[in-house]
Amino acid sequence: MATVSPVAISVAPAIHQLPNDHSRRPPFLNPILPNCKQNVANLQRLCSQGRLQEISKPLLQLRNDKLSNIPLNIFAYNKLLSSYTKQGRLEDAQQLFDNMPNRDEVSWSTIIAAYTRSGNFWKSFNLLEIMAEEGLRPNEFALGSLLKASSSMREIFVGRQLHGWSIRAGFGLEAGVRTSLITMYSNCGLLSDARRVFDEVPISSLDDVPSWNSIIAAYGLHRCWIETFRLFGDMISTGLVAPTEPTYTSMVNACSSAGAGKYGEIIHGRIIKDGLLDVTNMGNSLITFYGKCGNLEDANKLFNKTYRKNVVSWNAIIAANEQNDEYEIAIGLFCRMLRFGPPVKPNRITFLSVLSAVSGVSALKHGREIHAHIIRSGLELDTSIANSLITMYSKCKEVSKARIVFERLPFKDVVTWNSMLSGYEKNEQQEYCFELFRKMQLSGCEPDAYSFTVILGAASSDSSGFEYFRGGGEIHGYVLRRTAPGGLGVSISNAIITMYAKFNRVADAEKIFKGLKKKDSYSWNAMMDGYSVNDQPEDAIMIFLDVQKEGLPSDHLAFSILLTACGRLVSLRLGMQFHAIIIKHFHHRNYASRNSLLSINNALVSMYSKCGSIHNSAKVFLSMGRRDVFSWTAMITGYSHHGMAYESLQLFERMKRDGLEPNLVTFLGLLTACAHGGLVKEGTHYFSSMSKDYGLNPNTEHYASMVDLFGRSGQLECATKLVEAGATRFKFNHGDTLNLWRVLLGACHAHKQLDLGVHAATKILESEPEDETTHVLLSNLYASSGMWEDAMRVRKLMRDKGLKKEVGCSWIEAGNRRHVFVAGDISHPWRKEIYEKLEVLDSRFRRMGYVPMTEYVLHDVDEMQKEVIIGCHSEKLAVSFGLLQSGSGSRDTIRVIKNLRVCGDCHNWMKITSEMEGRCIVLRDSRRFHFFKDGSCSCGDYWAPSPKPPNCVWSAVADFILPQSLGWNFQRLSQVFPMEVVGHVSRIALSQSRAPDRLVWHFEKNGVYSVRFGYNLLRVLSLSGKVTRPSSSQSVISKVGWKAVWGLDIARKIA
Repeated sequence: MATVSPVAISVAPAIHQLPNDHSRRPPFLNPILPNCKQNVANLQRLCSQGRLQEISKPLLQLRNDKLSNIPLNIFAYNKLLSSYTKQGRLEDAQQLFDNMPNRDEVSWSTIIAAYTRSGNFWKSFNLLEIMAEEGLRPNEFALGSLLKASSSMREIFVGRQLHGWSIRAGFGLEAGVRTSLITMYSNCGLLSDARRVFDEVPISSLDDVPSWNSIIAAYGLHRCWIETFRLFGDMISTGLVAPTEPTYTSMVNACSSAGAGKYGEIIHGRIIKDGLLDVTNMGNSLITFYGKCGNLEDANKLFNKTYRKNVVSWNAIIAANEQNDEYEIAIGLFCRMLRFGPPVKPNRITFLSVLSAVSGVSALKHGREIHAHIIRSGLELDTSIANSLITMYSKCKEVSKARIVFERLPFKDVVTWNSMLSGYEKNEQQEYCFELFRKMQLSGCEPDAYSFTVILGAASSDSSGFEYFRGGGEIHGYVLRRTAPGGLGVSISNAIITMYAKFNRVADAEKIFKGLKKKDSYSWNAMMDGYSVNDQPEDAIMIFLDVQKEGLPSDHLAFSILLTACGRLVSLRLGMQFHAIIIKHFHHRNYASRNSLLSINNALVSMYSKCGSIHNSAKVFLSMGRRDVFSWTAMITGYSHHGMAYESLQLFERMKRDGLEPNLVTFLGLLTACAHGGLVKEGTHYFSSMSKDYGLNPNTEHYASMVDLFGRSGQLECATKLVEAGATRFKFNHGDTLNLWRVLLGACHAHKQLDLGVHAATKILESEPEDETTHVLLSNLYASSGMWEDAMRVRKLMRDKGLKKEVGCSWIEAGNRRHVFVAGDISHPWRKEIYEKLEVLDSRFRRMGYVPMTEYVLHDVDEMQKEVIIGCHSEKLAVSFGLLQSGSGSRDTIRVIKNLRVCGDCHNWMKITSEMEGRCIVLRDSRRFHFFKDGSCSCGDYWAPSPKPPNCVWSAVADFILPQSLGWNFQRLSQVFPMEVVGHVSRIALSQSRAPDRLVWHFEKNGVYSVRFGYNLLRVLSLSGKVTRPSSSQSVISKVGWKAVWGLDIARKIA
């Protein structure tokens, strides 16, 4: 007789609540049918229909100890266990599992799979061990779950055991197990084992799509692109199987990582052909692919055509624009995403991408708004997002805000510490950087390679202020102590190379570089840059050539360093050759990121200007599609070094109209331009504007430029006051103050201000008695003042101290070689031809009235010896060689570089040579470029005052004619007028009969009558009341024309 189960008492109320129609009542709830197969069948049916929770809710709410008394067989228990796991009720499932009277492979497999799905892989492995102890082996379903766990945990030992079980249990040929094995071996780094499993697929199973997908994904994961593409071709060539969405996803991802743009476009075509383009995930993968290949146009088209845009779609297009430096567009897309209907909620990936975009443009306002969205989304304490916020605030110069985010984060990983360290280092807060590094170690967080890279960068910074780090060796030893043996990786070594290079310890940097067993692109770039910044540009170029020989790729940083080296060499020929290489390189790559192109274009602008080709520099600048503050600064500085002061100022005004904020280097270029152009008023305005309008504190370089500006214009009193204020008012350190005195000493030498010059030299020598340059300038100052005994005394003092004057030399490139000359050089193979050419030129010039300006010879010798000395200056030798090399009929520009400042006689000789030889001559001395053409120089002869006392001269035409009307006195003309005027005068035929001379030539104090000096003279005369001053509405430079000048009432224009 059947007995009523105790569960009937608890289940009865639920049963009574069911409909009266017993045909609709779940039969397995009938307690008098204990082990009926119908119970199991109905239970299975209800589970498959998803109605178990709905219909048997009272049963599932019973305690497991009561449930164990239900007279169900093992099949029913397994179905109930499966129901628990599908509902995510792992605790109830585990309790039921523990109380089951019997457990079979299905029971174990169900509970193991549940823990695997929940990510509790160690629990899955623990259950596997207990299952093995009970003599059971996992079935196909459990094996797949366990292999997934082994793959996620990289547990290759367990994975191999499972592989063995699968073979012994006969599951080795099962498609699901085979797919899991391939994925497991691939994720554990054993690609060959994964391929072996795939190769064991029987011919009859070649239509198994998951196996193909797994092996293709495996090769893509290991970046074996060629084999990935080959497998895809083999899959299609079998004709047994068609690629599916996962296949194409793997192939598109492979094309993205490999940068295989053309192959990816072919895959895109097959996707369209197979009708899979409308699948949202497929479209998202293609957007990512086109973004990584730099094809934003197609990426945006795909995104706009995507009908169902999910958060992955938005993430893909935002990341694509961010990766291609379209930061503003990426931020705009994020704003669109928030307004998109229906609205799409950003996730963690979205915030990471848009924060990176905000960091790229330092858009602080947007960054704060995104931070607010993150707080509302509850992701503020997510470690990765907090790290990105720290980076964003640091790049926006809000280090205090970054520190707040850092302090509020409860869990800090090594990336968090590194982000904050990098923020301090990039914002030149080195003291806080070192302090935080110490706290990092005290917290128990072990520094990684990037941590040491940052601290090495902070230690080598000019603003670190930590003298015990300045030697470089101390921090190197510290890093060696903190890393495991053999653990000094490439990135740390690269940072050490950079640090030693900054300390001018190139030999130590070379030692580290040569000791690297494995060098990456940063290693080569670091060594190249080390050579370049330490005035070894030839070695930097040789490093680049070594990279090419090794067949290694060069990035935009390498090209930028290379162009900088060419600029230091002042080698236009090399610079143009490397420019061609860069064009060819990026043409083959089909694309380059905006930042890469911007960096290279900036380097090109700087290189061309430093090589004396300001025209090419401006050409590159104007062709740039995008310019940053460094672009404008490079062009402004280039104009300044070419004496094009007004062009520098006009460019600065354009820069401001474009909405760019100038930096310290920009103002340094502006002040240099004003100094070279004599624009005292403008220079003073820009100097005060730095702090007043832009909040920039001038450093010693800016003050040195102002001292130079006042000194060149003859306002030595103002220059002296500024130098003295540097030590008292501005609290400059002693070394910086000495640099200001050096600039003032140079101005005193130019203006022959002996007393002030001696005072400045005394100030310098009191602190640095071994300073060679000061001794040389002081000796020259005495000599130019005719005080030969004092000059000899200073020179003897130099010999006693073992000091040597820097030897002046000039060089010129010809025939793919650099030819170097010193004064009186007789070592060159062409010495005979060079001196013969000089004699021919000298004879020709003397017939025209040229007489060497021997006052520039600072030696106490007779006049004839002075003419010999000044006639063999190195720049004259170089120009003569250039004329010989290029031939008489050539119109090529002659380019000469000199390590010292060109003297006045050589400057005058260059003007005459350019006129008489019909050649352009570009001379780069230690201060600036001089462009000689048609008898005039681009500097307007403002570069140095005449050695004679300044005065205004009134001369008649007869004063410029040789006695007996033999011809024009070109020596006299060249002393008074610019060479373009001399050239015009030389073409005027002189009459043999004398005539009354009434015309008077009026010129400025240093012998130049140009528009600028004419206006300056008029301004001086107007102040004295001698002429009527133009109306204030007229601009002195830009608006008053020649007619206005000649219309003014100037005394004695006609005598």
